[in-house]
Amino acid sequence: MEEKRRFTRVKAEVCADVFASGFLGKGLRVKDLSLKGAFIVSERKPSLGADVKLVIRTVGEGDSAEVKGTVVRKEESGFAVEFKEVELSSFIKLKTIIASNLTSSEELEKNIKRLI
Repeated sequence: MEEKRRFTRVKAEVCADVFASGFLGKGLRVKDLSLKGAFIVSERKPSLGADVKLVIRTVGEGDSAEVKGTVVRKEESGFAVEFKEVELSSFIKLKTIIASNLTSSEELEKNIKRLI
């Protein structure tokens, strides 16, 4: 089966606070992270299509990245968010997290070029 994803996902030690209309999740585990989205592990889920704000933090560190996105998929174990707005400082933090979990810097460069 051919991979449809354009952006490499990494498994990183990060958690997220999720804010949406009628939904608040604090310290939720991020299963997969890319420059364009994340899969959040949670029993409770925001509505499909809901606008959300994520505050993503590496475990044990105070630095965070804030992103705005949309819930694009819900599964039994959690939900997927596609990023729509990322400030430059947050993009740099996301890039650093992803780079530290990739085996190749070339893969990161390919992902960045796909965003442009």
